[in-house]
Amino acid sequence: MIIEDLSEPELALWEAFPAACPVDLPGAPVRASVIARMLLGARERAEGQTPRMYLSGARITGRLDLSYAEVQHPLILTRCDFEEAPVFTGARTGLVDLAASRVPGLQAVDAEIGGGLRLEGCVMDGPIRLGGAHVSGTMNLSGTVIHADLAVHADGLIVDRDLLFANAVIDGEIRVAGARIGGTMTLDGARVGRSGGLSLTAEGIVVDGGLSCGHGFHSYGELSVQDARVGRRCVFSGARLSNPDGIALNAERLTVEGGLLINGGFTAEGEVLLRGAHMTGSLSFAHATLTHPGGRALNASLMEIGSGLRATPGFVATGEVFLDSTQVRGSVNLDGGRLSNPGATALSLRRLGVTGRLSCSEGFSADGEIVLINAKVEGSVEFHGAALSNPGGRVLALWEVITGGGVDCCEGFTAKGTLSIRNTRIAATLCFAETTIDGDLHLRGVEAASLKIGPQTVLLRAVDLRHTRVGVLDDIPDRWPAQLQTNGFTYDSLEAPLPVQERLGWLAKEAYQPQPYEQLAAVYRRHGHDEAARDVLLAKQRRRRSGQRLGVRLWGYMQDLTVGYGYRPYRAALWLAALLLMGAVVFTVHQPPAFKPGEAPPFNAFLYTLDLLLPIISFGQETAFGPRGLQQWLAAAMITAGWILATTILAGLTRALSRQ
Repeated sequence: MIIEDLSEPELALWEAFPAACPVDLPGAPVRASVIARMLLGARERAEGQTPRMYLSGARITGRLDLSYAEVQHPLILTRCDFEEAPVFTGARTGLVDLAASRVPGLQAVDAEIGGGLRLEGCVMDGPIRLGGAHVSGTMNLSGTVIHADLAVHADGLIVDRDLLFANAVIDGEIRVAGARIGGTMTLDGARVGRSGGLSLTAEGIVVDGGLSCGHGFHSYGELSVQDARVGRRCVFSGARLSNPDGIALNAERLTVEGGLLINGGFTAEGEVLLRGAHMTGSLSFAHATLTHPGGRALNASLMEIGSGLRATPGFVATGEVFLDSTQVRGSVNLDGGRLSNPGATALSLRRLGVTGRLSCSEGFSADGEIVLINAKVEGSVEFHGAALSNPGGRVLALWEVITGGGVDCCEGFTAKGTLSIRNTRIAATLCFAETTIDGDLHLRGVEAASLKIGPQTVLLRAVDLRHTRVGVLDDIPDRWPAQLQTNGFTYDSLEAPLPVQERLGWLAKEAYQPQPYEQLAAVYRRHGHDEAARDVLLAKQRRRRSGQRLGVRLWGYMQDLTVGYGYRPYRAALWLAALLLMGAVVFTVHQPPAFKPGEAPPFNAFLYTLDLLLPIISFGQETAFGPRGLQQWLAAAMITAGWILATTILAGLTRALSRQ
């Protein structure tokens, strides 16, 4: 290079380069070719010094092209105004620092940049292309402004330390698919993307030190970290993602070696997709708002969560929250959350596995159906204080669930719609104390340690308890509604046996079935209340005859009147005593004549009456004396009464003994 060809600013830079002295040339033009030649060895080194290009404030004319060059010196061009986009394609360089410069773009595909790439505060009117590049230090774009459809194209980028976009304004897409970041990737405070397009495409990225898209971060369009692997933790706390007609966050099959934080004021317009994601720590949605009306606000099926899912307090979702086949070590806490998907599924938890408890309590509300089917919860399932609403449909479908604790729908729980629990095993109490349900309550095929209905329980529509089994029935009989089905409902004991008439009123609420009466009688016998058990079985026979044919009903009335179907044996004794007394008096006053006067034994009116009343036992009086006239009709009536009494007593005793 001929020194005489250099302008005054270029000459100042020429003199400063060997000693690495900074040169500030506000607005002065400097040819890019001069800079390139110095970096490539046109300016000899001074002995004992390390050259460095350190220029600020200049206007760089022409194109700075270092393609496939090997540059051993740091390149620092800060606050400069580049006429054309620099090109570093395939180059091997030291530090490249263009901080606070205005640059039309940057081409550095397959470049190896040692010591870091600093573009902090730059304004770029064209894209940055870094596909396959390797930055051995930190790559810093904090505060950078880029205007381009594909603002950063860096598939396969390797950054040994941090990749920083904090407070950047990226009017276009950041694409870093398959990149490898040795430190952290930070976009806190950044604004990225364009509406309806893509904001961050980081599919398959590996970030060893953690990913942070935290407070102040705005994404316009789809943000994708699909198949990414993130060390330590992944943070979206306070972020705002907007893609109303599509996916706002695509984190499908994301792996986080730590926690995933989507909380702290996070908002998303569009679907949040976490299907198949895996995290060793916890997942938090506290103070998050997800909005995707008519679609899935959160699609998080097939997740594996290592340390609990927490969406409390302040979690709000408009659209379906879909957590099917998700496995959680720890608890799922949705206390105080507000879900809204009217007329459809608000919360889907099919095949959920939870090693702790599932809690939707303390002000939790859902407008739409909650589906918990074929799930296993090792702790309790809690809805106390929750408000569920789905008028005309189901509010809760809890089917084929196994719980290691209770199902708590107590303490102010309200439901507007049908509540259905089927084929579910509950290790502790199924509780409806202080509950209001304005809809049918279906409890079919349920197994529970106890069932609690309290004095403040309000059940406004039908209740179905068929084929349900509980250990202890702890209820208030008059709290059950008029429409009640209990056929096949079994329970081992009653918390409070109560007067038997209250229990009979409970059974009278439904059409006659024999099993509920047999069940209640068996429980009374286990409690030692044999008299109450007999009252229940007598009530059963009385309700049964109302549906029988006339002849059978008349025979039933006779059994009831005489011996109470065998459950009132003292009545037979009273009837026998009354007939015996009447017969003894009548036949004493008017002794019947003997068949053979000379051979007849002495007449005894008492024994003669016994002979008439008892159809099998004979005292020799009936065969020796024959009544005449009215006495004959009286004797016939007593014989008939004796047969009836004997038959009914035998049938009643047989029935009673068979129940012992």
